[in-house]
Amino acid sequence: MRDKRLAPIATKNSKSVVEEKRRSVAARHMPDSKECALLLLRLIQNKEDESARPLSRFRVAEITLKRMWGRHRFTPEFIMDVNEWLLRAGRTLFYAGGSYGVILVSAVESWSRLTSKRIAPEIEKALGGTYEFLVLEELLCEATDDSEEAN
Repeated sequence: MRDKRLAPIATKNSKSVVEEKRRSVAARHMPDSKECALLLLRLIQNKEDESARPLSRFRVAEITLKRMWGRHRFTPEFIMDVNEWLLRAGRTLFYAGGSYGVILVSAVESWSRLTSKRIAPEIEKALGGTYEFLVLEELLCEATDDSEEAN
């Protein structure tokens, strides 16, 4: 005797449901980089309206961007393209290890500036192949808060 669960009976109604699902999936629009930037800016606008104050910086989960942009993944090149549009609005998007950050460009421009002149002799050694990078390995360890260790 054949298991009916393995061979569902195809009815006109079930076929139309399957066809409808196929059409809705196929017709789904994938926003381009400009449209993705606009959607992100709309999200920011909505949050600013809700909180009645401007957002200079915030984080947004990768899953939020995927849902909002209708994508399963995005390349660094795509993020760069989105950023081209965001820069026109004075904002920039960056990956921050598990989520993304968005910040006003004007906020970044007021930060302290670092130049390579501070370590010019070390750069010269590194480019000459004689620098001992081992002495810098501890810099790769994430800084810990001393107050957390005391608990």
